[in-house]
Amino acid sequence: MSAIDPLRRGQGAGRRFRAIEPIARSSEEEAAARPEPEDEFLKCSYRPPGADFFCWKYGVWYGLMDCCYRHERRTFSGCADCGQGASNLKVNRGRYFALHPRGGRTGRR
Repeated sequence: MSAIDPLRRGQGAGRRFRAIEPIARSSEEEAAARPEPEDEFLKCSYRPPGADFFCWKYGVWYGLMDCCYRHERRTFSGCADCGQGASNLKVNRGRYFALHPRGGRTGRR
């Protein structure tokens, strides 16, 4: 792989450039330079009874209908435009509106 020499300015079209080749590393140096991947853990391992949904954004367990409620009513700014909340509401729309009729104030205006 070659690159244009940044020290030589004024290299317009038709001019020659000096290629700089990267230094090849040995496989031992590459292995030492790469960090070890860390294990991923859930932020919250406590799962209360009745919690059937894990929020990836905030790392907590709670009820799926709570997620739908927070997204639809925009009760918290972090939940208002969340893609996971939007998907949950889309999939569970009938069940959600059976539990929460549209009568009252909604977050959507």
